[in-house]
Amino acid sequence: MELELRIHDNSKDKDKETLERNIDDVIFGEVTFKAWYPSWYPKEIIGEKALAGDKGGIVVNELYVCQRCFGYGKALVEWVRHCRCCEREVPGQKVYVHGGWREDDSPRPTIGEWSIWEVDGGVETNLSLFAKLFLDNKSVFFDVSGFNYFLLVYTPPSNSPHHTSSTQHKQIVGFFSKEKLSWDNNNLACILIFPPWQRKGLGALLMGVSYAIARREQILGGPEKPISELGRKGYKRFWGAEIARWILERQERRTKGKKGRGKREEVGIKLLSEETWIAQEDCLAVLRDMGVVERVGGRGRGVGVGGGGEDGEGEGKEVVKVRIDKEAVRGWCERERIKLERVVGEEGFRPGYAERVEDDGEEEDGEEGEGEVDEEGDEEMGG
Repeated sequence: MELELRIHDNSKDKDKETLERNIDDVIFGEVTFKAWYPSWYPKEIIGEKALAGDKGGIVVNELYVCQRCFGYGKALVEWVRHCRCCEREVPGQKVYVHGGWREDDSPRPTIGEWSIWEVDGGVETNLSLFAKLFLDNKSVFFDVSGFNYFLLVYTPPSNSPHHTSSTQHKQIVGFFSKEKLSWDNNNLACILIFPPWQRKGLGALLMGVSYAIARREQILGGPEKPISELGRKGYKRFWGAEIARWILERQERRTKGKKGRGKREEVGIKLLSEETWIAQEDCLAVLRDMGVVERVGGRGRGVGVGGGGEDGEGEGKEVVKVRIDKEAVRGWCERERIKLERVVGEEGFRPGYAERVEDDGEEEDGEEGEGEVDEEGDEEMGG
């Protein structure tokens, strides 16, 4: 079976003028950084011409944004006055604490805390406007009522100089959005880490939380497509780490047990997808990108990527066997500096959050698919 994951990059098809920024610098608390894309703030900020679609370039040199409520303005004095008075707490409800759930919302004395808060996207207009400055081709401003936002919040330790009685100590540093009802089983629509906090592995944390929530809801899916070039790079690393861990841990479990040693084990792309909760087409694309797949002779009957629908399409089709070299998997992890520790722990979620009760009559099926694992440690997989 030949399958190629096609992700269309719309940015190449668009007139470059449509990507012109209308705001230059963003002052966000104590940090200043450049906007990447235009955002449609009210006419009091960007003017009537820009709001009407005039491609006149930069119309605001400096936009001041409150770190707590994402309120905005062009006047420094008014912004400083607002920030001193703003007492807005992080909206929504806390659903995840990295490192282990805790009900207590007070800051810890010596270590900071990363947490995820869920809020209705319809009430976060200011955040949506701010996010649009760094997101392209995403409807983070329009139709937000159909989405929930999952805010990534950092709480510094109480002994930190950033935590004082006169300042709000919690800082929103990014978020991802998720459709309240997705017909395509999308577990994420938009994802953004604000520029000052990028390149710290926080994007992988948000991706991990989105998949963990989908797993708790028993929904196998993935991010909304098409994926941006930047998002594609992040997801390839995340998917690759999850798949590499599954492959290597599977070998380790079999090595420790005597029952399966010396025997070939049939595994397939369907089983890999079900146990990692990564869509089959994403699994196949990443395995090829990792360069760890070698086609071998022989074919078998299995479940293809179409997989077991009501009409039976995809069932019993002939599949091509490929071998996965586990040493190549380890080599890929070393080259890409991939850490195999789980990004998100189930113990971090609020008890009972998003858990779906399974029907007692459902039967587990973990035997479908094609592939072999030989005693030398290479895995053959049907795709």
